[in-house]
Amino acid sequence: MQAVVHAVIHRGAVRPGNEDTLAVGDWIAGNDVERPKRFTHDLSAPLSVIVADGMGGHAAGDVASRYVTETIQQGADRIADAQAAGDLLIHANRRLYEAMEDGIGAPAMGTTVAGVILRQGAAVQFNVGDSRIYRMDPGARMLTQLSVDDTPGPKLDNGRTARDTTPVVSQSLGGQPSYTAIQPHAEDDAPPVAGTCYLLCTDGLTDLLEVGEIGEILARADGDDGDFRAVDRLFQAALDRGGKDNVTIALIRCTG
Repeated sequence: MQAVVHAVIHRGAVRPGNEDTLAVGDWIAGNDVERPKRFTHDLSAPLSVIVADGMGGHAAGDVASRYVTETIQQGADRIADAQAAGDLLIHANRRLYEAMEDGIGAPAMGTTVAGVILRQGAAVQFNVGDSRIYRMDPGARMLTQLSVDDTPGPKLDNGRTARDTTPVVSQSLGGQPSYTAIQPHAEDDAPPVAGTCYLLCTDGLTDLLEVGEIGEILARADGDDGDFRAVDRLFQAALDRGGKDNVTIALIRCTG
């Protein structure tokens, strides 16, 4: 089985810089990638896809998101289950605070993170904060949210619009003046089959498009060209609605 990934990362229409970080396997980016970039990976070896959103209210959010992404990326190949994924997030959080103590970045820098690790017959997903992971099963037209929002309340609930969303997160990696423990979310997901899709994104997308809209766009995608167009359409829709935040999107499709 293979996984084909289409991904974009961009500062958006308002922010002067990009504090998001995106990793697909060994590839990592924090600079703007405006057109969906394509990756193909044989799942006989693990594939990690990670998105991280540096906290915009703190200095050096870009440093925090990249540091955490690189730390997780370095250990991802050894992750076999949810317990190990949770332990890796705890390790990344501690390493981030150690980096701050060593003068890297800025005090209290922080980031959210969400990721998926896929291999033949196994999937693990994890997150801290409000970056999201969704799954769409073969033949389905609706997204299932796998990640857990670390926010004071649901960000989009019962038809609430983007005007009702909040940027507050109840936990992050880093983000405090001194070491603060986290309770990461990590789960073993159902083994992927041909046609299984995963969408990872920062809230630069989900604060502007409701999940039903996102699902409708992805449901019309079919294969490489369709996935390219779907990711591009999601990205352009976020910009068209103001692009008030950095936006990162990664769509993974498993193929036979």
